[in-house]
Amino acid sequence: MRPQHVLRFLLVNGLAVGLGSTVATSCIKVNYPTVAFRCDPRQGDNCPDSHFCCSDDPSTADGELPNYLGKNIPGSSTPLYADTANRQGTSGMCVRTDDIPMGTGLLDIAALNCPIPCNPKWVAGDVSAVCGMGRVCCQTVELADKDCVQEGGVWRAVSGADIGQTDVVPTTNWNNVAHATHQDPNGTVCLALAGGDPKSPVFTSCIQHLTVADQRGFCMALQAGQACPTDPAVGYRNICEAKNGLPPAGM
Repeated sequence: MRPQHVLRFLLVNGLAVGLGSTVATSCIKVNYPTVAFRCDPRQGDNCPDSHFCCSDDPSTADGELPNYLGKNIPGSSTPLYADTANRQGTSGMCVRTDDIPMGTGLLDIAALNCPIPCNPKWVAGDVSAVCGMGRVCCQTVELADKDCVQEGGVWRAVSGADIGQTDVVPTTNWNNVAHATHQDPNGTVCLALAGGDPKSPVFTSCIQHLTVADQRGFCMALQAGQACPTDPAVGYRNICEAKNGLPPAGM
């Protein structure tokens, strides 16, 4: 059963895929929620006029925490698809940035006041370092069946580390149609970072840190009794885990 205490904007995301293609052509005025639906930051016209396509991907080329303006996290790295690089990625959410409280979003002009991208799989200390004390990282979009791969007979979410691996079924080349929610199909940003050399260690490291939806989210301040809809602590299991027949948490 779905969690009872959920965030409205993440519930809306579940309906978003079917709405996204109609936004640019609709003449009907719609009062969209603060976070409306999925979008591609590389495209300039896939959100309502009132919203901006904010990346939800904190990935860096070396797997370190992202170095967002004003965070000053030791050892952090330049984000590949967020903040100053917001237009580089293919994964984002249409956000009415005017609704985001000042000082809680990103500061760089390229993604000013966008929610701070984070990884729901980070440990609590990393979430606090990036999001701020008392905030959590909520996954923005659910995984799809096409995002699942099998390793040793067990289904799990794919990642860039599976590119070229022969012990993963189905194998992935990360092309445009390989998965449903994969970031940066074909690794074009990683290739540019490596100076066009696909044999470069920089390219290899970069593609290994590409993700699907289970590693992308926004920093949130939850109210009492609320939980991220995809939090295993409230009984959520993603579609890959469901393929293994796992029961809800606590059962």
